[in-house]
Amino acid sequence: MKDENFFQKYMKGTALLDNIIVRLGIYYAATVAFFGGLVSLFPQILYYVALERTRVVGGRVLLDFETGVVPPLVGEVEGFNRLLDPATSIPILMALMLSFALTLPVTWVYRWTRPRKRYNQAFAHTLLVVPIAIALVVFLVKGSLPLAFSLAGIVAAVRFRTSLNEPMDAIYMFIVIGIGLAAGVQLLNVAWLASVFFNGIAIGVWYTDFGARPAVLDGCKLVAPKESGQLLGVSGVIEPEAPGANDKPTKPYNAQLRIHTTKVKAAQQAAIPILDANAKRWQEAQVIQKEDGTSMVVFDVRLKKSADLSALVREIEKSETKHVGKVELEKQKPVKV
Repeated sequence: MKDENFFQKYMKGTALLDNIIVRLGIYYAATVAFFGGLVSLFPQILYYVALERTRVVGGRVLLDFETGVVPPLVGEVEGFNRLLDPATSIPILMALMLSFALTLPVTWVYRWTRPRKRYNQAFAHTLLVVPIAIALVVFLVKGSLPLAFSLAGIVAAVRFRTSLNEPMDAIYMFIVIGIGLAAGVQLLNVAWLASVFFNGIAIGVWYTDFGARPAVLDGCKLVAPKESGQLLGVSGVIEPEAPGANDKPTKPYNAQLRIHTTKVKAAQQAAIPILDANAKRWQEAQVIQKEDGTSMVVFDVRLKKSADLSALVREIEKSETKHVGKVELEKQKPVKV
């Protein structure tokens, strides 16, 4: 009995951690606790960070809070002692640690919210390491105009062939660059708030599916759009085009795909890119609620001749293993829908 209660509590805790809001909240709380504990153990960290920030941003120098002596600035300590000088090393370490810690949840949000068809693992890797490079570059060039121009010339000579086809990808890149810059100039609160607010807004826009359909106006008055969609329960409504005199007759659907799932939206999102790749056209026919609490999502499909039916089924099953159970694909006599 005790083992059963423990198992039930464990499963509830696991289900709670599956919530991305809870997971982000735990991560940010743990990050605050870690850096807060670090500063409590070594309060000099705040002094050296403030010293570096005022030197770069405000051009002012602070006295040592214990000795009253002006500490040497970066560039005045030579040799191996420069590497060990806390006025140099502590701000750099804090900038690099915070760049990584505050960018990691941004990459999580990118993985969670981007459609599977548009997700790019290489771009996720880039998001994670770019702010670290930016923070290092800031430390390298600040206070040295010739070095800044030299670095600009080197970057101009090396061509980075990266094209961001999606506007949201460019926004993700922009925010991680901003986090790296803020960490590099020791504006740590700016980097922190940028990470938290961006993730909150990105998840909110994704979850609410903001702007899925254009507004319908009657003069200056908003009116409700007509519901004549082909895709049920997913973001947006696909409205069929009005038939014209020169339209070619569409070929009938020749198969039916049935997905048994515990979460309808997850099954729909898993199936859409796979159907786009393997079907000439498709539509969601219906969502059937079963007595055991699960659902069955039914698609009418016009398969391509090159489509591998067993591979299509396996791909859907693997794409959403948590929520998708049995997947059935049945070829039928062509039926006009």
